[in-house]
Amino acid sequence: MSPPPPVGKAAAPVAAGTTAPFRFGELTIGSMRRGMQIGRYVWGIDCAPPYDDVYWTSGVNMRRGSTFDERFAEVMTAAGFDVVGRPGGPDNPDGNRSRARFTVLGDLRDVQLELCHRTNWLTGSSKGSSGTGSVKVEWTVYDARGGGLVHRLVTTGATAQERGVPQGETLLVEEAFAAAVEALAADAGFRALLSGGSLPSPAAPPSTVFPVAAPAGSGPIPLTPAATPAKAPSAPVSAPAQAAPNRLLLRGGTGFGRIASARIPVGRSHGLAIGETDVAGEVQAVLLAPLSGSDPTVTVRPARGVELTGWVVGRDAASGFALVRVPARLPALTIRTATPRISEPVKAIVGGHGKEITGIVGGLPADEARSGTLIQADLGSADLFTAVTQAGDPLFDGSGALIGVAPAAGRSPVTPAGLVEFLAVGPLLDRLGADPVGAVQPPAPSKPGKSRRKSSPDPLWQDEAPDGELLDGDIAPPT
Repeated sequence: MSPPPPVGKAAAPVAAGTTAPFRFGELTIGSMRRGMQIGRYVWGIDCAPPYDDVYWTSGVNMRRGSTFDERFAEVMTAAGFDVVGRPGGPDNPDGNRSRARFTVLGDLRDVQLELCHRTNWLTGSSKGSSGTGSVKVEWTVYDARGGGLVHRLVTTGATAQERGVPQGETLLVEEAFAAAVEALAADAGFRALLSGGSLPSPAAPPSTVFPVAAPAGSGPIPLTPAATPAKAPSAPVSAPAQAAPNRLLLRGGTGFGRIASARIPVGRSHGLAIGETDVAGEVQAVLLAPLSGSDPTVTVRPARGVELTGWVVGRDAASGFALVRVPARLPALTIRTATPRISEPVKAIVGGHGKEITGIVGGLPADEARSGTLIQADLGSADLFTAVTQAGDPLFDGSGALIGVAPAAGRSPVTPAGLVEFLAVGPLLDRLGADPVGAVQPPAPSKPGKSRRKSSPDPLWQDEAPDGELLDGDIAPPT
């Protein structure tokens, strides 16, 4: 017989409570064809005849009384993962699957057995079978909420049984399957997914539908096309059409979108559509939203009765904001990454009710806690407006471009009375790993002496920005 297969060293278990819960769907055997050879009984001093080949039949005998579900839960629980519905766990094995964040399915691809008939030489009675066995399993991980395929992996497992046991061939397949589960638990991509991280190519996580064609045993299958390395320029030349490695290339909105259509429910909060990006040739919207936790996906509801799975492609733990990519075309706001000026006219929409409040920029202090810049807006009645400001409420400049969002935390005790805090969009997007393209530039300052008294006044957020010598140009002070 062949020598026993080497026993792989089990990976270190993950910390309990740090991974998303998931459940094991089933082990399918549809890829195994009836009549294919899966092993043989070998000759040996202790191995009795017949020395026949073993062929795959319908698999009914292996399904009957098998313990694949139990072995999967046992191995994954020992590795520190939270398996929903496992025997002896906190969930009912036959119900309450809503807690599962992901669903893992296995497809048996190959079985190889070398078996030995064990008999009692005195009585001639059978003592069962021993030998070695290996299996190959293709794993697919699905988003339990959105239903999309998020990860695919092929692992192998091998085992050896020295003593003869009844139904030894079934035991070898089950033990080899458990070894394949251990390889899945040790996979870095699988761990990153369940830990709330991202798979390779974080700027473009895998879409829900894509073809995968890889030979069996080829290891982890990449779900996104390999990024083409950017050619280094011969001279320092700015290239706004290309993003830095592992950063999101964000194209801003082409027009001044309405806040009513750009404010989208994201999870338990609301996000703002701020642009779009390309994923495998498909244009998808990008949202800026206050998100807590570490889930790699979130439910987005762009319209009544429509639910989409959004991928978190950037997260800033200091501010609590995240970038979410959505497989849809959504009207986006125009963003301005440049820092506004003191006394520049602004407009805030607080509370998510579409109520516009005009004001001016009152201060631009550095935010050491969030490593960014704060915009302190003078909105006239800070005590009232601060009480109704929600995380993610937008702040626009005089031309209607988004320049800030309300932070998730409460009002800072050092904020002067009468001012409301907003996070500057430019530094926030930089921390989130986004490279905006097509962001609007600050409006040109109005020229002194330009008279507009006889003309009908435009809305405050459509007027020209003042220069450094005038407070509000030729318009009435908003406060």
